[in-house]
Amino acid sequence: MIRFTNLLAKLLLIASLSDASFLASENDYDSMIRRHLEDGSNAYFEYDLNDFSLRFDRCQYVKMYNDEMAGDEDTGSPLATRHFVVFRLCPSDECSSCNDVYGQYIMEVDEYLQATVQEQANQLEYTCGNCQEECNDDGSGCSGCGKLCYKYNNLEANGYVDAADYLECQQLQMNNDDDGNQNGNDDDNQLYIGPRCSNNGDRIMIGLFSDEYCLSPYTNVTAEEMLGYNISYHLLSHTYNADGNNCLSCAETGDENDDNNGNDQQDADDVNEMCERVYEGAGKCESIHGIDGFVQANREDQDYENQVENEFMVCEFIKSLLSNSYTETGDINLKGESTIMFQDVTQLQKTAFWMLSASIVGLLVVAFFIQRQIDNSIAHPDLACQSDAQIT
Repeated sequence: MIRFTNLLAKLLLIASLSDASFLASENDYDSMIRRHLEDGSNAYFEYDLNDFSLRFDRCQYVKMYNDEMAGDEDTGSPLATRHFVVFRLCPSDECSSCNDVYGQYIMEVDEYLQATVQEQANQLEYTCGNCQEECNDDGSGCSGCGKLCYKYNNLEANGYVDAADYLECQQLQMNNDDDGNQNGNDDDNQLYIGPRCSNNGDRIMIGLFSDEYCLSPYTNVTAEEMLGYNISYHLLSHTYNADGNNCLSCAETGDENDDNNGNDQQDADDVNEMCERVYEGAGKCESIHGIDGFVQANREDQDYENQVENEFMVCEFIKSLLSNSYTETGDINLKGESTIMFQDVTQLQKTAFWMLSASIVGLLVVAFFIQRQIDNSIAHPDLACQSDAQIT
């Protein structure tokens, strides 16, 4: 009975999630991710990621309590801003909907971009290296892969810079214009440039910042105005939340003898390096969405209960990011309306519900019969015992 109760508790812990749960500090998040790395580093071999595709969900700033900042008297706040991205791994043939069976994950934006943009660059290089279509010197006479490759290889000539050049926060090189202003910046402050979340979190874009860590957006002027060029987002096209239209396959592609342009074809699986990197480095929320991931892979471990609790924390944190619990600057959203999220009930949740219902009914039946026995024993005392007592 005790074993059954423990199993039921585990199922309920995975199947039921509360609506409001926040990680209190950076230590909570870092510890949560560290346990994932220690417990599930090889979990992607438990199911075939080759059949999955990566899909962007949301970008979000979050302010978290930081021990070092709290102990520094020179800082004005004990909160540090973190930059997160939420994404999914969906079955490739259902990536446009991705509502049945999938995994949901969270990691910091810079790590996500390093892996995914490199994969996009590898694919573009492979495409252009094998493209048989040639364009004229002015870019005419082509329409397919030739047109794509011509535009990308001539970005600056056409007034563009590559967004991939600004994935790391860096100091913006300012050039004075004829009036002495710094490319339209009326302030004398040094600006920085790097990736940032859009106001509603549905895409990652290149923006300006007033701090060297690219955490305090500067919105008096746009990045394009300061650079003097438009920004090409071709290699960041997957960082739009466009209802599944921008999915990146986890399957390795290309000729098996050319290492797929450095795309990890020399290992034992058919999963590209991008998906291996983001899967290994991300916090994972899988069980409630019908995927038997790292928690199930480590079922026999003595630390299984902690792994279940850890996944529960990840799922709660992801839910808070997707339900507008934070503002665009990372503060807890106290004034705005949170998004009400409706999700289909998974098979695991249905099983847990019926197991709980059956257990409650069973306990009620047992309690009823025990109570009847107690009532009968009180209402009909042992007459033989009473007679013996009267004789003595």
